[in-house]
Amino acid sequence: MLKNMKKYLLAFLVYILSMTIGNGQTNVYHPFPDSVIWRVDYNYNFVFQQPCHKNYYFQYYSKGDTLINSSVYRKIFINEVQDTNICQGSPSYLPVPGYAGALKDDSIANKTFFVFPNSTTDSLLYDYNLMVGDTIKGIISQFYSYFFIGVVLSVDSVLISGKYQRRWNFSQDDMGNPTFIIEGIGTNSGLIEPLYPFDLEWTHRYLICVRDSLQTYFTSNHYSKVGCNLIYTGTPELNLLNNFSILPNPFSNEAILKTDQELKNATVTIINTFGQQIKQIKNITGKEIKIHRENLSDGIYFLQLMQENKIILSCKLIIY
Repeated sequence: MLKNMKKYLLAFLVYILSMTIGNGQTNVYHPFPDSVIWRVDYNYNFVFQQPCHKNYYFQYYSKGDTLINSSVYRKIFINEVQDTNICQGSPSYLPVPGYAGALKDDSIANKTFFVFPNSTTDSLLYDYNLMVGDTIKGIISQFYSYFFIGVVLSVDSVLISGKYQRRWNFSQDDMGNPTFIIEGIGTNSGLIEPLYPFDLEWTHRYLICVRDSLQTYFTSNHYSKVGCNLIYTGTPELNLLNNFSILPNPFSNEAILKTDQELKNATVTIINTFGQQIKQIKNITGKEIKIHRENLSDGIYFLQLMQENKIILSCKLIIY
């Protein structure tokens, strides 16, 4: 009897420990990765003209930072939209290639904000404080219908690159697909697309994957003819974006910068938010660079990688 009680007690303690570790992982704020790409599909099916199927393939990508109202934002662009069709017509709203806006992770407010082109005003993109029973807020909450209530049904977590990141689950859309938000990833519809509960303008919108050049962070269950492959039409600068990755980021002790290019006599400079140079690593050769925290305080920093007197990478570092 005593032996069985010890066995049950041990199992209970293991369960409590696993829950504590899991909650500890998900309670850490997870920003969007640097140099990240969101592959998105739009599927247009005009029911009054059959057959009529039109597919749009494109991606959002992050490139560089900008200062808006004394805060640092990462610039978001849309790559050229590639479409296939067997009918006339199209939805009135389609992504426009070029600058899409600026995104800011706010780890203190536990939210993500977005500033649209020709504006300096913050718009709430994601609120990561939602609990079961709360209604979604911000840009992604713009469209509802009588059969879709934008209320959080459950909150769980998803394993992303070895870390558990929170997911907020809502009711299914009219095709039976789950609708959700994943911290540091986006929604089932894309990046700044509202959580459409129905095929607005006969169009369904799907996040296909989130990736960079070295790894895929997230892949959805939605089938795409293009898959998670990048779209290279009309935006050659996208090639410059996808050569680097820093993992982990945020980090507490050490991070590794990886590149698919062979560096020769390169230099890494780390700058604080006041624009002051606080660390430099010189004479770098190879494809990997170890970045040690040493005496750096918690906070946000900027990393610049230079080679042949040219900046070939500029991104954020987060230390906690």
